[in-house]
Amino acid sequence: MKKEIYTKLLIIIGIGFILSGCGHIRVDEGISAQELWDLSKDTFEREKYLDAIELLTTFTLNHSGSTLIDSAQFLLAECHFILKEYIIAEAEYGRLVRNFPESPLVDDAWLKIILSFFYLSPGYNLDQKNTERTIAAINDFLDEFPETDLEVRLAVKPTAWQTVRQIFTLGIWKPPRVQVDDVSLYRTKVVYPHRGINFGQWLLRVSTFGIYQPHNIQVKIPYSSVVEGDWLVREALSKTRSRLAKKTCKSGELYYRMKKYPSAVIYFDTVIEQFADTPWAPSAHKLKGDSYFEMRKYLQAADAYQRYLDEFNPDDRSKIEARIDDCHTLSLKAGRSVPEIDAQSTP
Repeated sequence: MKKEIYTKLLIIIGIGFILSGCGHIRVDEGISAQELWDLSKDTFEREKYLDAIELLTTFTLNHSGSTLIDSAQFLLAECHFILKEYIIAEAEYGRLVRNFPESPLVDDAWLKIILSFFYLSPGYNLDQKNTERTIAAINDFLDEFPETDLEVRLAVKPTAWQTVRQIFTLGIWKPPRVQVDDVSLYRTKVVYPHRGINFGQWLLRVSTFGIYQPHNIQVKIPYSSVVEGDWLVREALSKTRSRLAKKTCKSGELYYRMKKYPSAVIYFDTVIEQFADTPWAPSAHKLKGDSYFEMRKYLQAADAYQRYLDEFNPDDRSKIEARIDDCHTLSLKAGRSVPEIDAQSTP
């Protein structure tokens, strides 16, 4: 009996929670552009983003000649960005850039286009189309805005384990505060001022099926750091180039393990030529030398090893110097009596 009561109570609370966040805003047909904008902006600031999307879409369709059209378009894109609908957000920001190139919001929209592609970028072992789009967007941004005074507020996203622990402790346990500079940019998120309510207000709103709406809600800013737009763009470019370099280098390592050394060299050369400024360049130089060594191309191997030493001054210098001596010794000993391994099929 008690179990049934608890079950029904949970169902009622669940329905109330759903209904408390639902609502359809009715707009009069004769509403002016200014009134619709004020309503849209207020809805956005109250964090009712789905309703704001509906209102702002109506504004952009019905008031395309308004002086507020660029602001409405930007706010529409912001709604999708906050909801992590990055594909739609990028399209809406792009519409602002294309249709209103003279708007003062264009540089902000470009920056959010970069972040939309950046947050869509998957791990290195998956398709890197969005990573390449991030780089292309960054290059376009730098062409248009070599310097920017934009600022973005970033916070560190909790790990999956931290999120689970926080849920099971009903929010009592909080993840430790971490600075943005201490983690990869991929672990960050853009944060906005948040209109927070306490547990009692939330429970009252749920129990009244959304009829009760708290007033004078305090606007809070989550723990975060304000970063400069220039730094953000440079960091995004560095991380995306490093991800592409990692994918290329890992492909070369795969061919190396498969003993398809000529194919491996092609990938390592790509890293050396196109991603020399990334952390994967040293490995590419060394593995290129190892590949030539396995192919018995000792002089080419020695040259690759020497470039590795000259450019990076690695910790394994003594080991590589010994390998270079081996290359010269084996080259003189072999002469023409030991044929080099012929090139195998390339990828």
